[in-house]
Amino acid sequence: MGDILLSPRESIQNAIGLKMRNFRQWCSPHGIRDLRSWKTRQLQASIVVSKSKMIDNVEEMLRKIAETDNAGAIGDDDNSGTSVYLPVMIIALAATQNPPEQDVVIGRSDWLACVIPSDPLGRVVQIRCTPVAYRCQVAFFASNDHAAESISNQFCSFFKSEQKRAFKVNYDLGYAGEHIVRDAWDFRVIENTLYPDTADVSIPNVSAVTIDFTIVGNEPTVVGLGHPDDDVTDTGEPDGSIPPGLPPVTGGRLPDEALNAVVTQADVIDEGANSRTRLKADKETGTITQTYVNMDGGEL
Repeated sequence: MGDILLSPRESIQNAIGLKMRNFRQWCSPHGIRDLRSWKTRQLQASIVVSKSKMIDNVEEMLRKIAETDNAGAIGDDDNSGTSVYLPVMIIALAATQNPPEQDVVIGRSDWLACVIPSDPLGRVVQIRCTPVAYRCQVAFFASNDHAAESISNQFCSFFKSEQKRAFKVNYDLGYAGEHIVRDAWDFRVIENTLYPDTADVSIPNVSAVTIDFTIVGNEPTVVGLGHPDDDVTDTGEPDGSIPPGLPPVTGGRLPDEALNAVVTQADVIDEGANSRTRLKADKETGTITQTYVNMDGGEL
């Protein structure tokens, strides 16, 4: 077994972090020295993904960042120790209580047999997907109002672009030996959920702005790729978990061997010639051979 698979939430956090990197390279400093510093500084001290519980608590966001050695993380030995560089962008992500509407994201509750394109073994697996929505909050802290206002305006403009609103989330689905099988799924920012606002951090000379938005997409569940949870995903109630005296609830998925069963021999009958053509396939090599036999099974 290879590296630990990322959870769906971790995969989405990575995708949002990449989208914020895209925004950082896209926006302009507009002659504001602080913003130029933010764009050119090492990423670790410019963009941070925080815990979901910090959403709507910008003071706590800034305090937690200030308690870490941001200077040391980027090799700035002159300012090592607890520190924070301004400007800094912090992103918090929280699942919404209600899933997206059917006309926004269409999921699938029933299993569908398919092959994941990135699986080097080309296995037949089963897949279903669940519509999900996440509330994202971006907090931008700067030493002056001009920088905070410029970022807020440009951020909203960034997501006016249909191209920029759409992005990919790479989910970890299972293994092929030591190799992790990943698949990219479409997510998008819902444009009419962009809510910019100013925030008070109770610190003199620190300006803050927050921008809330919602992202939606599908979260896949795939069985048959060796995910550690395959054994308890729709395979019936696990032994020892069934209440005494009650029959077990059965599962609804197919076992891997049934999904990947192949036909290795088939006969095509020619009744007029009183013979048949026999096709044989080698499961290991993929080689197909063809012979002609009579109706009694003897080769012609």
